[in-house]
Amino acid sequence: MPEEVLNEMQPETPQPEVKPSAGGKALSAVKEWFRKKVVALKVKPQIIPLIVLALTTVCFMLFLYKFSGSIAASFNDARTKATGICIFISTLLSLLVLVSFLNAFPKRKKPNIFFIALVFAMLAGILACDIVYYVQMENCIEFNGVGSSLSLKVEPGQPYMIAHIVLLCVSAVVFALLPVYGRLIKKINTSKKLESATETMSGGIDIEEE
Repeated sequence: MPEEVLNEMQPETPQPEVKPSAGGKALSAVKEWFRKKVVALKVKPQIIPLIVLALTTVCFMLFLYKFSGSIAASFNDARTKATGICIFISTLLSLLVLVSFLNAFPKRKKPNIFFIALVFAMLAGILACDIVYYVQMENCIEFNGVGSSLSLKVEPGQPYMIAHIVLLCVSAVVFALLPVYGRLIKKINTSKKLESATETMSGGIDIEEE
């Protein structure tokens, strides 16, 4: 019997299955998690400005303790008459702007232009109230003196108001640039490469008749 025939009759030795290591599995899981997040962003890129806007609202709510203390200390000062109403309006609009943002992007529908414009209008209103609060408190500090007892009670809220103004500007910019980075995100390749059976087979396929 020829040697070639004997080699064909011998059973093939099974190839040991290569199992991925624990580190490889963890890395694959992390990559898959990021891929799914990018896919979600490609479908709904408005999640990014929503997160920034929600963070701005949460920070403002945490800053209210400082603002309320400054308002209570300067309640009888003639230069801070509008600080209380400004903080009230900012608080109300900070909550309503999130509701308007959610209504601006309804599911399976085109973005609502009215609510998009309303979001920008609310952000402008909050910013205006913050500026009025900050200016009146600065006038109070300047009139009473930097080292006075009243100024020492009012000053702690000023840095927090500056931080909130910065966050508002960042939120407005991120929201305004949504069409730009939304298109860039959609260009990211998130497809998974599937290995076919023919690519993994070793050797050729014998289709000749015996």
